[in-house]
Amino acid sequence: MFDNNLFDKAFNLFSRVEKQDFEYVYRGYFTHNITKKILVLADTNIQKAVARATIQKRIYYIMVEGLQNITRHQDEINYETEKYPGIFAIQKRKKKYFVTTGNLVLNEKIPSLKEKIAKINSLEKDELKKFHKEVLSTGVMSDKGGAGLGLIEMARKSDNKLISSFELVNEEYSYFYLQTQIPTISEDDEDEEDQDVSMRKYLISIKKLHLSLNIENILLYFNGFFNQENLLSLLAIIKGRMNMSITTIRLSNVMVEMIQNIIKHGQQNDESVDGVPGIFFLAQQDDCFTLTSGNFVKDTAKEVIQKRLEFVNSMTDEDLSEYYDKILLDFELGDAKKTGLGFSDLRIKSGKRLTYNFHKVEDENYFYILQTEVTNKKK
Repeated sequence: MFDNNLFDKAFNLFSRVEKQDFEYVYRGYFTHNITKKILVLADTNIQKAVARATIQKRIYYIMVEGLQNITRHQDEINYETEKYPGIFAIQKRKKKYFVTTGNLVLNEKIPSLKEKIAKINSLEKDELKKFHKEVLSTGVMSDKGGAGLGLIEMARKSDNKLISSFELVNEEYSYFYLQTQIPTISEDDEDEEDQDVSMRKYLISIKKLHLSLNIENILLYFNGFFNQENLLSLLAIIKGRMNMSITTIRLSNVMVEMIQNIIKHGQQNDESVDGVPGIFFLAQQDDCFTLTSGNFVKDTAKEVIQKRLEFVNSMTDEDLSEYYDKILLDFELGDAKKTGLGFSDLRIKSGKRLTYNFHKVEDENYFYILQTEVTNKKK
């Protein structure tokens, strides 16, 4: 069944991100292949948004360390990660990037983690550099655990303190959140509002988002600018997450059509930005995957889109297939006259009628949400 709550959720999630900013979250099991694709997707956006190569490298390095931190803890308690999957999030807010990771840890390891983070946060820049050399040579940071070189490097590269939080899950485990902030400009160039922004505010924001993703079982969530590069990276992440099957192929095909729908129909207000602003997320309930996309459209585009969707939804599966083949193979028709071909393709590939909604945001602008499902066929 379609989850109508996801319509409101799509609009609310998109509204979280300010103009020109983006938010990308992956929730689930982390493999080497998936982490590579996550880095490619995030790095593509960072390179286009951040001019200075030194800042790009710092952000990238922190993402790598954060993802490695998740996989290290994941390997320790592999049998629980299906029930409590890890989370990786990168947010751009004004002139800062926030990299947040979350994963299960054994409660017995929490004192050691807290000690390491407190030690790192207590040191000034020069002291931290000296301490890094000391730990690198001795391999010892405290009597209660390992060296924690990754944590030290995250603090050094970000030039900020590490923000952490531990949420009790049960007697054996807690959820460990770790956040790092990387300014894209020097502290001297920041305005007063930027200086007053609290890192903990954004950590609380991610924790609330994580709770929402858990409730809806949202596996992948991207909120930002869509282009062909992002499409390929998002597709690779989904393929990396699932074993190759008929369902994976159908899901990939539908996902391509959904994101192409954003790129084709989305309203681009700033031509200097490479891509169309929008949102896409993938949720799973039992054997059903729900795909939801959202983007801005003008009032005139709304009328055209709605007409085509109603036309495609009005047909039976047999009539739709016949219509699709007829229009697709009519070479005398130009692409502009092949009405509803993309929506027909989407409905045929998903095997479901398409659900949609329009939220009015301004006099001539709407936030257009499209949703469909793919049922897992086990045979």
